[in-house]
Amino acid sequence: MSGMTGGALARLAFWAKGMTAIRDGHMEWPGFSYTDVEWARMTTLAKPVGGGTYQLFTLVNAAIFIAIAALGIFCVFLPLAALLFPLPAETSALKFSLLLAACAFLIIGIGLPISLRLSTALVAPKSLHAAIVAVPGDQALAAKVSWQINRITLVLCGLLVPGILLFIAYDIEAGPIITALKWLAIALMAVSVAIGAWQRRKQS
Repeated sequence: MSGMTGGALARLAFWAKGMTAIRDGHMEWPGFSYTDVEWARMTTLAKPVGGGTYQLFTLVNAAIFIAIAALGIFCVFLPLAALLFPLPAETSALKFSLLLAACAFLIIGIGLPISLRLSTALVAPKSLHAAIVAVPGDQALAAKVSWQINRITLVLCGLLVPGILLFIAYDIEAGPIITALKWLAIALMAVSVAIGAWQRRKQS
């Protein structure tokens, strides 16, 4: 028994559909690497997901996540900013940036899993649930995907703080700084890919 619920397995199938499409297009999503065994399983999971169903899933997921992000901004970030920084003119760039990055991490870290769950529940047809059967290893694969998403989210939100500070310091006139941040992001992604490759060799 894998311990996977039907909803969790359907979410993994939708994820597999997207990742296999990226792979089949001879592209790579930095930070998301899988072993040959994992790719084979994702290919099997992705087969029952029709192209139209997947497109609908991505649209519904995007709409739900945007709504959650809006709630996070208006119900969390703005109230906290008003409470912590009653005098905007006296607010340091570092404190404001840290709050923004923390809220972004929470919105993505909590909002994305919620949007994935809701969109799967709304879109996944009964035929998909009937076509996919959990096997040993599915729970570990789902946990790996969750960890990869959280890791990339942390990296991106971590870049948000120095990025904002540099834009403020250079008064938006920051062409070279943008380039530096771009190469920093590339370097961090490369490290993430290297770690994923090392873990894949270790598992094989």
